[in-house]
Amino acid sequence: MRYGGEISGGLCYNTDMAYKDFINDFRKGITKDVLVFYGDEDFLMDWAVRAVTDKYVDAEWRSLDVRQLDGSTVNAYDIMGEARAYSMFSERRVVIVKDWLPMYRKTEDAGGQELLSFAAARQDTSVLIFTVSHDRSADINAFGKKLIKAAGSYEFARLEKGDLKSFINKRVHDAGKIISRRDLELLIDLTGYYNRDSSYDLTRLDADMAKLVKAAPGDEIGAALIEDILVGESDRYVFNLVDALVSGNRRKAMEITETLLSDGDETFKVIALLIKQFEIMYDSLELSSQGMSIAQMAKKTGVHEFRFKKAWQAAQAYSPARIRKLLVDLYNIDRDIKRGEVDKDIALELFVVSAVPGR
Repeated sequence: MRYGGEISGGLCYNTDMAYKDFINDFRKGITKDVLVFYGDEDFLMDWAVRAVTDKYVDAEWRSLDVRQLDGSTVNAYDIMGEARAYSMFSERRVVIVKDWLPMYRKTEDAGGQELLSFAAARQDTSVLIFTVSHDRSADINAFGKKLIKAAGSYEFARLEKGDLKSFINKRVHDAGKIISRRDLELLIDLTGYYNRDSSYDLTRLDADMAKLVKAAPGDEIGAALIEDILVGESDRYVFNLVDALVSGNRRKAMEITETLLSDGDETFKVIALLIKQFEIMYDSLELSSQGMSIAQMAKKTGVHEFRFKKAWQAAQAYSPARIRKLLVDLYNIDRDIKRGEVDKDIALELFVVSAVPGR
């Protein structure tokens, strides 16, 4: 079942996760009086809280009728006490509890069982909302699951790709800008939103979109600007390092390597980025030997054409056998550093020296 919903500013989504159920239930007025929001997307949870607040509490009375409780210190009886209080001015009060400790950490709360019954019952005075942020949702414990079952609960998961495109296009169009389909795909690719274990979420995307629309010199948001805004400092250095290598500029390559190594916490990220870049380079040589165009190769590998073309151009300085050897070296470096068998700085510097074409 799919549902086209709206969030702030008329942005439409089609999702197969519980988020669509919230939109549907909220529009029909059948959401419960005690709600639990959890999942990967804090941005969507915050929107849902605002939607409930806008519905029940007049703007001029929010300081009185919206209660934010500290989930790390508040107990069940305090929560129920706040939820049972009547509003003098708004239709209902809204009580919000963020990251309530008993939901994700083993702790004693004498009112816990009573709160489960409270969550399942109809409440006439307030809407009580528990939110569990993305970094706590994976730790929800047995009690938390019981509360989720008793209340009206909704998981706010990562958006599907079509929904993510709608999210981006809405912000682009609202700013009076345009973005091509190809550049939209590039933007999504560079965010890493769908990468495994990615920490990039809608909150960061919303902030990056604000930067993009503000920085665009004209009406169009193009590839160069997207790369400039979205490519992180480490990624940019790695791209420049590969460019220096393939041009044979060993001095510049060593300078970039030393800059990268100045931040010790970045070492494994840099190695991972180098591995990814050389893997794309190897694929480009293998597939181009089959007569494929850059567009066909990019589609087959799932790498955006803009990024794939850069890797393909860099790969021309090497043979497939040479890139394969360099990849094996990178895999071994990653393994040996993690085992503590080699010094990370020396290992990367030696790799850079060996990776210059013609050696």
